[in-house]
Amino acid sequence: MIKETMTREQRLLAAVTHGKVDRIPVSSMFDDFALRQKGLPRQFGGDAEYTARVLQAYHEVYDDLGGYDFQWHAGPGFSYSSWHGCMDMVVNSVPGKEGAVMPEREVLTQEDYDKIINLGWNGFCREFYTRVSGLSIGQIDEMQKKQFSIMQEDRKWWEERGVPILIGGMTMNCEMILSLGRTLTELTLDIYRQPDKIRAVIEAMVGDCIANTLRNARATGIPWANILLARGSSTFYNIPTFERFVFPSIKKMVEAFVKAGLFVNMHLDTNWILNLPYFKEFPKNKCMVELDSTTDILKAKEILSGHVCIKGDVPATMLSLGKPEDVSAYCRKLIDVIGVGGGFILSTGCTCPVDAKYENVKAMVETAKNYYPH
Repeated sequence: MIKETMTREQRLLAAVTHGKVDRIPVSSMFDDFALRQKGLPRQFGGDAEYTARVLQAYHEVYDDLGGYDFQWHAGPGFSYSSWHGCMDMVVNSVPGKEGAVMPEREVLTQEDYDKIINLGWNGFCREFYTRVSGLSIGQIDEMQKKQFSIMQEDRKWWEERGVPILIGGMTMNCEMILSLGRTLTELTLDIYRQPDKIRAVIEAMVGDCIANTLRNARATGIPWANILLARGSSTFYNIPTFERFVFPSIKKMVEAFVKAGLFVNMHLDTNWILNLPYFKEFPKNKCMVELDSTTDILKAKEILSGHVCIKGDVPATMLSLGKPEDVSAYCRKLIDVIGVGGGFILSTGCTCPVDAKYENVKAMVETAKNYYPH
């Protein structure tokens, strides 16, 4: 095993800022993987006993893997300090076989566009959240504060082990929020049918989305803002559409978060290769992108080298169907190529698959701890 000379916090920040690391940091989102490993079903919601069992599963898998360098979130899931920023309320999440699923159905209407423009996002959501959930703002606020309290308590467990938490504040890009509420098909039609209206809606949203994220980051004291991105990539929209409807609000968010003293993590589901050159407009050594194996990580390195940290990108298929020696070889390749010059964190492509083989995940973690030829 490589002799470690840095704390996990130091190693994480060195990677993000393209500094020298004692070894490559390694982590992932182990949520559903941990529950499957411990024989615990994924439930939507759950009482205090179930929540305690969930957290115990996370802790035990951390210990089983011999530890890793940071935890994506504390508590059982994304936690907000108030109803502000409860992006999960944008759609009607319902129980699924392996957790909450988000059916593609229209809960935002064309009539809602004018309300957002006139009221701003937070003003609109006072009515919208109650409409889609059947709960009052007071009830939603109480639920969020309870979850936030659980997160803060669980955070102590991780901090006692020197494990930093990556989520201080959380948001989605404005276009993605609208897409989840309108459905991808309807929003795309709206972009072409009434482009000026959609731009005005996004402009009315972005300030509140920034403020909500900063509010939560201040409440947690964790210096990280996270932006969930998926539907704005070139998988869905051409570059002119991206330039007009997607990138401007992302850029405003990133610049505001960095100005407030935060680092920014962007979770990039789908293929972002054609969009990544725009990310060089972000402040240098302040951002990290999480790739999900549809974005070519080798090309991403060529584009973002020395500017934005890259996190990834062991494929889900390899972790679920491959062998430990396959995983180790692939991880060594990533370290050899993506790790050159710093700015790399070894991880899975998106979340760790629920059906990943334990020995394969262990191989990923152990390779980071034992292989660093640079």
